[in-house]
Amino acid sequence: MKKKILFCSGGTGGHVFPSISLINFFKKREYETILVIDKRGAKYLKKDFFLHKIFEVNFPTRAGFINKIFFYLKLILALINSFLILRKEKPNFVFGLGGYVSLPICLAAKLLNIQILLYEPNLVLGRVNKFFVRFCMKLFTNSDNILNLPNKYLTKCVKVGNILREEIIKYELSEKNNLSSKKTILILGGSQGAEIFGEVIPRVILDLSKHYRISIIQQSLPKQVNEIQNFYNKNNIENYIFSFHENIAELISKADLAISRCGSSTIGELEFLGVPFIAIPYPFAKDNHQHQNAIYYEKKGCCWILKQKNLSFDSLKEILIKILNNNVELSLKRENMLKNDSKNTLLKIEKEIEKLENSQYRGCISSRFP
Repeated sequence: MKKKILFCSGGTGGHVFPSISLINFFKKREYETILVIDKRGAKYLKKDFFLHKIFEVNFPTRAGFINKIFFYLKLILALINSFLILRKEKPNFVFGLGGYVSLPICLAAKLLNIQILLYEPNLVLGRVNKFFVRFCMKLFTNSDNILNLPNKYLTKCVKVGNILREEIIKYELSEKNNLSSKKTILILGGSQGAEIFGEVIPRVILDLSKHYRISIIQQSLPKQVNEIQNFYNKNNIENYIFSFHENIAELISKADLAISRCGSSTIGELEFLGVPFIAIPYPFAKDNHQHQNAIYYEKKGCCWILKQKNLSFDSLKEILIKILNNNVELSLKRENMLKNDSKNTLLKIEKEIEKLENSQYRGCISSRFP
């Protein structure tokens, strides 16, 4: 009989893409897989995914009696739906990948005595993972040092690395000529895009293009694509502007340098493909996790940090000139980026799940034969 794993994630691509990778991997390993997701996350899926949709549950961001009533009503409805899904599917494991969708599913799993697994790619536990770490069997992480993880749960923590998209893992890296006078700069704003990048960066690139040979690959909000593209074309700057690209590995591999937000999925992909980056953490991320991610990669010698509050024409120009004038530092950071083991992340997770299955089997045998 096939083992069954139910994965739950939602919201942004940073939560959804790892769940897609896990499902594709475990399907090939002859596990039965199910995905529970919300409406926001569903837009990142292809049509051949079998999924149950549940109510999106958001914690109220403002104090007030009305907000709390709505929150608890939505939580109760989502919890009922989660119970129905779990009773119907009877999974062996529930695998939470963060985001609010994990809350009702993991709560229902706890009440139904279904084993819980968690994945935390950031340096700071998300709110849902922080609550459920006391109940989970394993917490899979990208780092040995999760800043807000209580010491009593360290034994549950297993460092596995980043869960990357399949096209990233399969992409064949080619040698880059860092001594080339022409540099390709990739600008990424996360799965949602970053409006401020479209406002500041093109002006800096225009100024630098008078002294450096630069080509641009830039992600932007859909409403900004034509405006930014026209700006670069008008000023004879080679460019490719997009809001979403199916094969992001192809774009990342062309870059010598990136300017990026610090969501775990984005910088994990940059790391795997060896592209150093200027980190501009999203300052309003919950628990300031993007800033902590940036510090982690800066200590590893992989990036430069520029806080959004300090982002200006002059500050960005200064740091880019420093980088463009120092091929040695750029090459060294590329080498540091490539020192990762994320290619084996899914195999490590599978091995830990097999250990849990074997311990369950041994427990059943010992209970039958005291």
